[in-house]
Amino acid sequence: MSLSTRNDSPRAVDGATARAGSRFPARAAILLLCALFLGMAGLYTWIIPPLEGFDASAHYMATLYWREFRSPPPLDEATAQYSYELIAQPPLYHALAALAGAGWPLEESKAFVEASRNPYHAKVLSKRQTVTLPGTPLDLLMPIALARGVAMLGGLLAVLATWVLARSFFPRLPSLALAASALVAFNPQFLFMSATITPDPWAAATVAWSVTLAACAYARDWPARRWAWAGVAGGVALLTKYSAFLAGVPALVLLVALARRRGAGHALRAAAFALLGGLIAAGPWLLRNLLLYGELIPLKQMAVAIPTLNRAEPFTLDRTWDYVPWLIASYWGVFVSNIAPGWYLETTRIFMWIAAAGLVVFLLRRWSDRLARRYLVVAVSAAWFAVVALAVLYWTRTVEYGEQGRLAHIAAPALALIFALGWQGWLPERRLPALHVGLTGFALLLAGSQLWTLHDAYHMPPSLNPVPAFDRAYDVAFDGGMRLLGADFPDGEAIAADQPLRLTLYFTADHEIEDHYTLFLHLAGDGDRILYQYDGVPAAGRHSTRQWRPGEVFADEYLITVDDIPADDLATLSIGFYPVDDPTVRLNARDTSGASLGDRVVLAQIRAHDAYAPAPVAPQRLDAVWEQGIALAAADVQFGPDGSPRAVAVTWQAEADVAADYTVFVQALNEDGDVIAQVDQQPHDSDYPTSTWAAGDVIKDAYTLVWPATDENAPAWRQVIIGLYAQDGTRLRLVEPDAGSDFYILARHE
Repeated sequence: MSLSTRNDSPRAVDGATARAGSRFPARAAILLLCALFLGMAGLYTWIIPPLEGFDASAHYMATLYWREFRSPPPLDEATAQYSYELIAQPPLYHALAALAGAGWPLEESKAFVEASRNPYHAKVLSKRQTVTLPGTPLDLLMPIALARGVAMLGGLLAVLATWVLARSFFPRLPSLALAASALVAFNPQFLFMSATITPDPWAAATVAWSVTLAACAYARDWPARRWAWAGVAGGVALLTKYSAFLAGVPALVLLVALARRRGAGHALRAAAFALLGGLIAAGPWLLRNLLLYGELIPLKQMAVAIPTLNRAEPFTLDRTWDYVPWLIASYWGVFVSNIAPGWYLETTRIFMWIAAAGLVVFLLRRWSDRLARRYLVVAVSAAWFAVVALAVLYWTRTVEYGEQGRLAHIAAPALALIFALGWQGWLPERRLPALHVGLTGFALLLAGSQLWTLHDAYHMPPSLNPVPAFDRAYDVAFDGGMRLLGADFPDGEAIAADQPLRLTLYFTADHEIEDHYTLFLHLAGDGDRILYQYDGVPAAGRHSTRQWRPGEVFADEYLITVDDIPADDLATLSIGFYPVDDPTVRLNARDTSGASLGDRVVLAQIRAHDAYAPAPVAPQRLDAVWEQGIALAAADVQFGPDGSPRAVAVTWQAEADVAADYTVFVQALNEDGDVIAQVDQQPHDSDYPTSTWAAGDVIKDAYTLVWPATDENAPAWRQVIIGLYAQDGTRLRLVEPDAGSDFYILARHE
């Protein structure tokens, strides 16, 4: 069917589509959509730290350059040192952000950016690019917030452009415009960019408006001169991102359709006016590039100023194609170093496949609207997406760090239309408004689903108030300002090959910490053989020492796993810190008196669960059970020739994981209850401390009573007792028998 038929223009629509559209509250829908976008973008902004984002620090430095020099930068290495984004990007976004932040401190802002850099991100020890500095004044945060606000405004303009574009093609079906706009607005990747410091939302917006104005000119049969507005928008797009010239491809499709409908002369005049509009908007900037660097887009000079910009060896086609799944994922949910969960990415893939299959149905079904109009809409959208997709593949192949699907967001409106139309193909015409509302709800759910992903990636550990009691208290200060208060071993201080050891450390800062220090947590066996090692940033890489707040106590959790568990041996778990760039220099640790403890703190002795195998047959258990699940399963008192007790052989049984160290005491008492012989000893002479006991462990041990040195016979004894006490001397109480007693009687002498 010819595209030249007048009634086949996008304005031609009737039947069930018109009746369904007439009942849809279009104005209220777009106002609500904009409000929801701003609200969701605000939530993303609240969760994402100030300078996180794709090259956010470099983009912010570019805005500071414009604030400082107020003129276009030369494309040289000195400018690249200031900010490489000044080399790779046109000026529009940075200039707008600079204008928004004019009047706020400049030199302090540059120092703030430098201090906020996270050196662990480059070392792949942290997924955060920056740290959140404590006590940052409002006058340093405000211009950052304004720069983010400018990006958010660009995102809003892209959403509105998508609405107008869809209404131009389907004026009587506003619910379709709602669905397409929502698929742009609530894509978590697009929201992330709209909430950070980047020109990407403005690139998407300006390209979208360029195509949208061309679609309006075609759909509403504007005079040729009004195509200049599409050109102006395209020129503004070129001032935002050089890749915006790709907007010319979908506009060209519309011009071809215009030529078939109105004649080649009219189309050529429209193209001339569009070109004139583009030159009015971007001509001075492009002319400057041509005069200074010999190119309208100075790609060669960019490569000189940033030698690492281009890959030394471009990817092969096969390797480039292997990146396609990653590019798709990063279109929907790769937030710099934090990737959306697998279920979410799989959901978006299924959504795309259903839309792609439905698009064929959409083009072939007999509906009330004109078939030619459907072909035109799909042709414009497909051309727009295809040229951008090819460009992204080219950047992936040739540009360092170019393998990013977010770069395809300059075609986000086209993809949104394709998705909405594809899903539309599966339902009858009368169900379309309900479908479009459903797609809007689906997009909103996608946006909300990634709030927790971002929160988990960026939140700092909460300050503990009140501070809990610790299984082990240390109160050790490290040079630099870090203080270790205590540790918890929720499952005891034992480990098995198939079950990790849980550890919670409690830290605070004595004062603001001015440097980055790496925490090391090592579990070492005989000969200092490392069984487990963590060298990195506390709180799973989120809480660098540079952002610790004085006086605030936080918990830092670890799961310690060991593949090669040593048999019949204690391993030593220790902790310490060293400067970020020098692991050979460990910081000194001091106790509360200021005495040096060396360059590490021993947290505990850790034992494997299977280091002492349980007896094949459990012995007859006595009715003696203490708190913490410690039971006496068997006891044998051994006597000397004079009839006095000399030693005790016992079998302990752990009814639960034991989380603390207890000392065993065995005492011989006289008839007055005085101690006449005793021994105080941790199990296996401290080689098998109770903190390493795990539920089900059976431990055999022996204790030799120490009698006072005398030539006379041993004093008369009346009973032998056994019990346990904690490090502070507090005795454990019996649960049975004699609940509440702090000892168990092993033997009596009448």
